[in-house]
Amino acid sequence: MADADVLLVRSVTRVDASLLAGSRVRFVGTATIGTDHVDLPYCAAHGITVASAPGCNARAVAEWVLAVIVQLAAERDRSLDGRTLGIVGFGHVGQQVATLMRPLGLRLIACDPAHARELPGFPDVTLHALPDLLAASDIVTLHTPLTRSGPHPTWRMIDDAALRRLRPGAWLINAGRGDAIAGEALRHWLENENGPCVLDVWPEEPRLSPALVAHVRLGSPHVAGHSVEGKWRGTWQVVQAAAAHLGRSAPDGASLSAALPGHDGASPLLPPATAGMSSIRRLAFLLGQVIDLVGDDVRLRDSVLTSDPVQAFDALRKHYAARREFTSWTLTLAPDDPLRDVLIALGFSC
Repeated sequence: MADADVLLVRSVTRVDASLLAGSRVRFVGTATIGTDHVDLPYCAAHGITVASAPGCNARAVAEWVLAVIVQLAAERDRSLDGRTLGIVGFGHVGQQVATLMRPLGLRLIACDPAHARELPGFPDVTLHALPDLLAASDIVTLHTPLTRSGPHPTWRMIDDAALRRLRPGAWLINAGRGDAIAGEALRHWLENENGPCVLDVWPEEPRLSPALVAHVRLGSPHVAGHSVEGKWRGTWQVVQAAAAHLGRSAPDGASLSAALPGHDGASPLLPPATAGMSSIRRLAFLLGQVIDLVGDDVRLRDSVLTSDPVQAFDALRKHYAARREFTSWTLTLAPDDPLRDVLIALGFSC
């Protein structure tokens, strides 16, 4: 950093005094939603502007959550219509989750202290205190930042007491921050045949507990938001912020987006036309071609058994295969296909 004026990172780089002391860096841009890896008080005290990319991969995370819920429903051959989904944290990601889930017929409730009485733009989503949401939900999905202080800290907010409030057989999903759940409490809960539980983020990540991995239904290496489009949005947001800091004009975002693979047309996708399958299983079959939940789970379990599981976990993230969001795919379907309206509502071209 000795000769750098600007530092651009993702979440694996810890930005603090040990990295920046004595440097002339006055701008740090992180192409991520969160800033857990940046020492914000240090930067503020030393006149260093910090920019992140809030919301850049919200759509990607929401699609991953939808794919998980559909997969769990397909394994039980159970419709989601009328079941209650509790969304903990109603920021960029939580709102995208609510939007994507509407076509599946779920009842939506949320918990977010930032919203006191109502959720603008979401009249169909009702607010609940966390204990009430946990008790009322068939499925709970977590999308909070990680905070250790303040009026509503989220560090280990899902502890023994919180887990005991969940309905028997409730599904628990975390694609927010790993340490929002107390790891030992979760493992104990799962050992007592609760769940299923699906984790993309992990307590004390990247050093995963093999015992916890063994008990989750599906796991992935913190890649729920790793879509090509999400990474591009994060990069572009940081480029704009850096240009503003330097007093320069940012490049045209529309022309840069043309560099995305397949920008000149949607990619073809095998239609979910498997005879004899229920609608929920057909939908899971289709989404499995876009988001490889099962493959990610196998690779994660293998990584825990290597001689250096931390390095293996990081390698899974670094070399994660390119994943496109739903809007980049096109399907050829019969006009009367019962899934057609749902798929269009989810963003697919048909």
